[in-house]
Amino acid sequence: MKSLLVMQLIVLLFLAGCVKGITQQRQILENLLATYDVNEWPDADFDRPTDVSVQMFINSFGSLNAANMDYSIDVFLRQHWVDSRLQHSRNRSITIRDPDMQKRIWRPDTYFHNVKDAEFHVVTMPNIQFRIDGTGHILYSVRITAKLSCSMNFKHFPFDSQDCHVLVSSYASTDEIVNYHWVEGIPIDLPDDLEIAQFDLLNYYPVEEVMPLQTGNFSSLKVDFQLRRQNGYHILQTYVPTVLIVSISWVSFWLDPTSVPGRVSIGVTTLLTLTTLAGGIRQQLPPVSYIKAIDVWVGMCMIMVFGALLEFTLVNWLANKKLVDNQTCKIIPVCKSDEDEEAPKTYVNQAHFIDRISRGLFPGSFLLFNLIYWPYYLSNGMHE
Repeated sequence: MKSLLVMQLIVLLFLAGCVKGITQQRQILENLLATYDVNEWPDADFDRPTDVSVQMFINSFGSLNAANMDYSIDVFLRQHWVDSRLQHSRNRSITIRDPDMQKRIWRPDTYFHNVKDAEFHVVTMPNIQFRIDGTGHILYSVRITAKLSCSMNFKHFPFDSQDCHVLVSSYASTDEIVNYHWVEGIPIDLPDDLEIAQFDLLNYYPVEEVMPLQTGNFSSLKVDFQLRRQNGYHILQTYVPTVLIVSISWVSFWLDPTSVPGRVSIGVTTLLTLTTLAGGIRQQLPPVSYIKAIDVWVGMCMIMVFGALLEFTLVNWLANKKLVDNQTCKIIPVCKSDEDEEAPKTYVNQAHFIDRISRGLFPGSFLLFNLIYWPYYLSNGMHE
C-alpha cells in the first residue's frame, strides 16, 4: 500500500513539474513577444538583411510525369536564422507547438517558384517544428509534398536524360530583407535507399542566385537534379514487341503468292497491332512537334510492315497476270509450266523470285537500321 502511494506521489510531482515547465516556457514567450513586431525582420534595426540557411531532406522522389511535364517530391524543408529579439535565459531550447503562437513570430515567406500543387502533412499532428534556443537561433522545419513543373526534352526518348530543378525564394521580401544560403556541408540530404521510378539520379547541383524581377531583386536557392531514364521498361514493353511484330510480317514471304487469305491476314493484323501499340506510346508523351527516338523506331517498323503488305500486292498481281503471248515465254523462261498447254501463262515464277529476294532484303534492311539506330541514340543519350 505504501509503495502505491509513493508511486502516485512521484507521478503527481512529475506532472506538477511539467505543468510548471510549460507555464515558465509560456511566460518567457509572452514576455519576449510583448514588444515584438512580427512585421519587422530580425535585423531591421541593424539595417541589414537576415541570413536564412536552408537544408532540404528529400524523403521521397516521385516518378516524372512525361505527359504533364512535372514530378513530385516529399521534402523536409529546414530553415535556420537568428532573431536576437528572442534571446532567453532558459537552459534548453523552447519548442513552440501552438499555431497561434507561431504566427506571432517572424518567418521568411519562402515559396517554391515552379510548384503546381503542394500540401502540408498534418497526420497525426501538423508536421511542423519551431524551435528557439537561448541565443535566438530558430529552426523552422516543415514537411511538404509538392508537385513541381519540369521542362523536359524528349528528342532522345526513351534514351533521354532530364534536368529537373527546385527553386525557392521569398515571395515578398527582397534581398535587402532576406538572404538565402544553403546549409554548409550537406545542403541536400538524400536517403541511401532513394529510388525513382524509371529514372536514375546521377547528380544534383545546389546553387545560390539572385533573381531580378520587376518588384525587386530576390535572393533564391536552386537545386538541379540530373536524371537519366532507365531503358529496361521500354525495351520490354515497346522494342521487343515491335521487333516480333515486324518479324511476323515476314512470314508472308514464305506463303504462296496466290494464298490471299493467309497473306492478307498476316499483313493487316501486324499493321493494326503496330498502330495500336504506337497509339499507346503517344498517350504517355505530350504532343510535341519534334521527332523523338521512339517515333523513328515505330516509323521504321510501320514502313517494314506496310512494305511487306505492298510486296504481297505486287506478287499476287504478278501471279495472276496473264502473258500476252507465248513468244514472251521463249524470251523469259519464267512462265507457269503446266501439262495443259491450253492453261493461261502467268508471271508466277517472277512472283516467287520477288518473294525470295524479299526474304533477305527486308530482314537485311531492318538489321542495317538497327546497326545505325542503337549506337546513335545510345551514345547521344549517354552524353546528353
